[in-house]
Amino acid sequence: MNIDGQAEFEHTGNTYLQVRDRLRVMCAQSYVHRYWFEESQGKHLNNPADLFDVLVERGYLEPLEGDRATGQVWAWDAGSGRFEEVVARLYRTSTKGHALANASAAKPVSRATADKALASFLQRVEHVATDPMNLYVVDRVVLFGSMLDPTRERLSDVDLAVSLARNDAVYEAAGHNVAGSVFLTEMNGGKHSSGYRGESGIRKFLKNRSRVLSLALLSEEGKIAGLPAATTPHRVIYERFTE
Repeated sequence: MNIDGQAEFEHTGNTYLQVRDRLRVMCAQSYVHRYWFEESQGKHLNNPADLFDVLVERGYLEPLEGDRATGQVWAWDAGSGRFEEVVARLYRTSTKGHALANASAAKPVSRATADKALASFLQRVEHVATDPMNLYVVDRVVLFGSMLDPTRERLSDVDLAVSLARNDAVYEAAGHNVAGSVFLTEMNGGKHSSGYRGESGIRKFLKNRSRVLSLALLSEEGKIAGLPAATTPHRVIYERFTE
């Protein structure tokens, strides 16, 4: 899927590129809520609260159901000048949201350039497995999209879906408190002072700011960027060895 990155998104005063990049962050989260979005993703956006509503109304985000429909979250209270715990409606990225998150606004590249970017990515996958500061390791990677077509010499990007697994030895060494702090720091767009990387930090390392690579979520159920694996052409290119 290709987009005009500078076109206005749904009459919100924000560009498709701005919204796509925020959705990429949200795809890596197990859930999102409006307070988090406004605080951590709202910088340099026009009316982030209204944009969040549009993402819900247009089906880019879908509400969680049942016991997970709401949750206790921290929200900034401007009146008191501090964070306060509130109950918030929780959402996740929908199939439509995943599609936009994985859209490319870049010019097509040659297959040789795509092959080089993919080889470098796989080297970083191996590095993640051996780095003692990573709380997670790469469990599985599948390739999908235009690169699967061997007749295409010009590609929009390299579409990859990645699943991570907890690195138990590193996680235990760091401790639950530090691991939780890493999660909160990365969820708000930062890097943890300890040097440990969580899921979000590892995905950023894997992408390495590449404009050629498009990293999507490979879910526990096997969904590829929110799409059923059974109807989405793909090829497994990496699988973690476990004894």
